[in-house]
Amino acid sequence: MKRRRLSPLPGSLALVAGLSVFPAPAMAQVAAEPQQAVSATSPAPARRGLPYAQVAVVDIPSILQQATAMQNIQQQLDVQKDLLQRDVGRQQEDLRQAEQELARLRQTVSVEEFDRKRTEFETQVSATGRALQERTRRLDIAFNQARNNVINTLDQVIAEVAGESGATLVISRQFIVYQSGKATDLTDEVLDRLNNRLPQVTVTLPAP
Repeated sequence: MKRRRLSPLPGSLALVAGLSVFPAPAMAQVAAEPQQAVSATSPAPARRGLPYAQVAVVDIPSILQQATAMQNIQQQLDVQKDLLQRDVGRQQEDLRQAEQELARLRQTVSVEEFDRKRTEFETQVSATGRALQERTRRLDIAFNQARNNVINTLDQVIAEVAGESGATLVISRQFIVYQSGKATDLTDEVLDRLNNRLPQVTVTLPAP
């Protein structure tokens, strides 16, 4: 995958550790047995062959940037941010007027009444700040849930396209440090299939 992103003993110590597990009689028996000469014509031990992986690459950041579902999510997020900024602006204006009224009352009411009004104002400021934090938190949750929906679908699409192309290993392009030869690039096919399968995602704010 745009898909979104974990000591061995030194040689001498490892040898000592390995020898220490043999009991003394066994070590004596091994030392007493004469070493057999190795014939120059003896065949070399066969090496176990490891299967070669059929590697393919995908450009996950590019896919997540171009996916229509992600663009749709961003548009919905921008709308929610705009509404939030407008509400914050109105609340800040209300607090500014309340602060001005509190300053005016200082000269016209008793000390006890002024302290009561000031406490009410401070409570209003704290409540406004908490409401803003809670609304921002809900917006973050909604965005992450929608994005995870795209990423989960992207995982499925990559697996399908890889299986159809015969790839047994898929690597995101930005993690490739060195490449000898040309690996199959599945980016375009994965992006097309993702757009067809998941053209949009509805961003749903969780209940407060």
